[in-house]
Amino acid sequence: MLCGKGDLKSQILTAAFSFLMPGSFSSLVVKGDVLDDYLRTDGVWILTRNKQFYETNNEIECAEKCEAERNFNCRAFLFTRKKLQCLTLAENTKTTLTFSSTDSVLYEKRIYLLQCKRGIGKDYRGTEAKTWRGIPCQKWAEKTPHNPKYGLIYICLHVVLNLLQASPTSCA
Repeated sequence: MLCGKGDLKSQILTAAFSFLMPGSFSSLVVKGDVLDDYLRTDGVWILTRNKQFYETNNEIECAEKCEAERNFNCRAFLFTRKKLQCLTLAENTKTTLTFSSTDSVLYEKRIYLLQCKRGIGKDYRGTEAKTWRGIPCQKWAEKTPHNPKYGLIYICLHVVLNLLQASPTSCA
C-alpha cells in the first residue's frame, strides 16, 4: 500500500517517475502488511488473564484490534480459524505458559520478543532487567525515579537518566 499525499493515481505516477529520477521522490513511503510486525506460531495457545475477545474474519483484522487495544498493552493475539475468534493478549510466550492447540494461531509482536534493548528508553520493549554493565533497570510498575508510560516491562535507568557514557543502543 502506498501512503502519502494525493490520490492513488498520483501515487502510482510518483512511484513510476521515482525510478526514472532517483532521489527526487524521497517523501514516498511504502508500508508493508500489518502482520510483518508479528511472529506467527501455529498450534499454540498461551494462558493469560488479561485478554479481550473479538469476532473477526481474518488475522489482519485481529492484528488491527491488537494495535487499537486500549484496555492493556497488547503484546500478542490469538486467532482461531474455526470460530473466527480473536483474542488480544497482554502476555506473550516469554511471560506466560504455552499449550498446544490445533485450531489456533499465535501472533506475537516482534518488539516484545527482543532480548536486547533497541533504540532509546522511550521506545524500549526488550526483556532484559540489567544494562550490559550490570546496572539494574527500573521496573515499569515502579514510579521512581520517573513515571513510566509504556507498559509493565523493564526500562533501563542508564538510558533514561544518562548515567552511562556508553551508547544507549549497545547490547551485551
